[in-house]
Amino acid sequence: MRFIIRQWSKFAGWCSAKWSAWRSPSYRTVRVEELPEHPVKRILYIMGEGEHMWSVAMICPCGCGEVLQMGLLADARPRWTVSVDAKGIPTLSPSVWRQVGCKSHFFLIRGQIQWCG
Repeated sequence: MRFIIRQWSKFAGWCSAKWSAWRSPSYRTVRVEELPEHPVKRILYIMGEGEHMWSVAMICPCGCGEVLQMGLLADARPRWTVSVDAKGIPTLSPSVWRQVGCKSHFFLIRGQIQWCG
C-alpha cells in the first residue's frame, strides 16, 4: 500500500508541475524609457520615467510582427491602463483592437492573450 501511495504522490507532483508550466503567463513586463530598437515577443514594454508611465508597447501576438503602442496618459484617446502583479505579470485594459493590418482583437489578462471573436 505504501508503494501505491508513493507512486500516486509522484504522479500528482508531476501533473502539478506540468499544469503549472502550461498555465504559466506568456507575457511579462519590462520598464524602459524608450522602446528598444528590436522589441522581443511576449514582453509588454512599459515606457516612462520613475512612476510616470506614458505608454506600453508589444509585438502583435498574431504573428504579423507589427509593434503595437498604446497610450496610458489620462488625456489620451484611446487610453489604456496597465496593472502589474508582484511577479511582473501584466493586465492591460481595455482590449486591443487593430483597425488596420491584421485586425487582431484581444485582451491581455494576467499575462495571457485572450482572443476575441
